[in-house]
Amino acid sequence: MTTVMPTPPVVACPAEQQDPSQAVIAALVAAGATVEPRVPETPALEVMAYLKYTALPFAGVDLVPLRPEQAGEILRQALMRHGVHAHIIVSDEQDGARRTAIRPVSVEDAFRLADVIVKHLPPVYAAAHRLRSALGAAGLEQPCVSANGARVLRGGQWTELPASRVVLGRVRTEAAWRLLAALDPYFEPVSEGDTQVGRLPAMFLQVADFATGVRLKVTIVQCERCGRTAGLDLGDLEPGEAVRLAEVVEAARVSGSATTETAEG
Repeated sequence: MTTVMPTPPVVACPAEQQDPSQAVIAALVAAGATVEPRVPETPALEVMAYLKYTALPFAGVDLVPLRPEQAGEILRQALMRHGVHAHIIVSDEQDGARRTAIRPVSVEDAFRLADVIVKHLPPVYAAAHRLRSALGAAGLEQPCVSANGARVLRGGQWTELPASRVVLGRVRTEAAWRLLAALDPYFEPVSEGDTQVGRLPAMFLQVADFATGVRLKVTIVQCERCGRTAGLDLGDLEPGEAVRLAEVVEAARVSGSATTETAEG
């Protein structure tokens, strides 16, 4: 089956949220960043995060090999060109991780920062964000959708491996049942006992593949201590497949809502 990439994938705008810090955090997560929990003494709009530089193409240059102060300054200037004023401090930690403090100057700058990040997401991050948003709107916290890619040490120098696929990863069994229902509003889950869990890969093949044209690589994950089923691994997808999955979840949610309203009316 040939997968057609969307041009561009539709993504939710973080600036529609009310809290400026949460808008920035949501945008950074969409760009693959790991955001630190907020501490009480932190300035109101400041966010501490470990960024994926390859998910920030608006910077215009490869920030990975640069010194922390260079990376921070180039990122600050790039944001200024997009009308965003922010204080940025980058520091390297002993394990090679690069920590970034981002503090927009104003609430308006925070919302603009979130918009800039989301609007410039590379296709794989945009697809992951689209699917993550669709699942969240359907009330699903799992799977925890992300984009692959990593920061690695090569020849004594840190570099980033660009993301190329959308990772669904592991889910608990109850979340797997709910995902099936989200893909098909007419799906009726059977008993969630261990005897039925073994049927989940086949059910995903039947429901997900039929409803979306996307074949998930579903495997059963067993607990290393007791050997019982701990959940499922849903594997990863091409960006276009992730968008197709998101479209089906969105359509099923709308169809389910319409059916509920009709029944109530």
